[in-house]
Amino acid sequence: MIFEICASTPIDVAVAKEVGANRVELCSHWECGGLTPSPASIRASVNIGIPIRALVRPRAGDFCYNASEQQLILAEALDCLDAGAEMVVLGGLNEGGEIDEALMEIICSKIPSDLIVFHRALDLSLDPMESMSVLQNFGIYSVLSSGAAPAAGLGLGLIKQLSDAGMKVIAGGGVRPEDVCSLGESGVEAIHASCRLKSTSELKVQGGEELFDLSTFPVDIEKAMVLSEAIENWIEFEDDE
Repeated sequence: MIFEICASTPIDVAVAKEVGANRVELCSHWECGGLTPSPASIRASVNIGIPIRALVRPRAGDFCYNASEQQLILAEALDCLDAGAEMVVLGGLNEGGEIDEALMEIICSKIPSDLIVFHRALDLSLDPMESMSVLQNFGIYSVLSSGAAPAAGLGLGLIKQLSDAGMKVIAGGGVRPEDVCSLGESGVEAIHASCRLKSTSELKVQGGEELFDLSTFPVDIEKAMVLSEAIENWIEFEDDE
């Protein structure tokens, strides 16, 4: 089982490395669910010495993209890979709640399918298992999923179905240390977690938070260490079996 931390800054990435995470999913604007990070941020993070995957999401909101947004997703994905990301994490749905096959054709025409992770748009699709079949037809076998539940620990049924069908499931969404064993038993490839803690600026400025939200949400080293320990315990348990 792999431990993947969702990071937004090189500082987050450094924390992820310190607590023993195996890799990072890098995004910007975590507060809105994450947007595409800049190439400069990717390069700085890669230099820290931990594998980086980059989220590709051009805007907040739903995952139904028009033609210009589809081209932007492709351009951003190529930029992320050029900047050093090992894989890109992306996805899209059509208005009927199905995988946007037109988008995936555009992406897969330029990017090898084994460099693509389909993100939690899968959880929003009307039939996640049918969506999985569509992804497999494109040669995509890596998915980030909570099992179509508010938290991955509540979506074990679908997560196991996806795993049993040959998908490399990265379990993400409200993962708690106590969920690690059940997720491991469901066959997940990785645990994905943000481990965030709200931090309020102490900067003394005119107006303060009455004018701007000065809060940030960095990766918290204590939360990350607790989850890392739970994953290490699971790995030791598997090795003893």
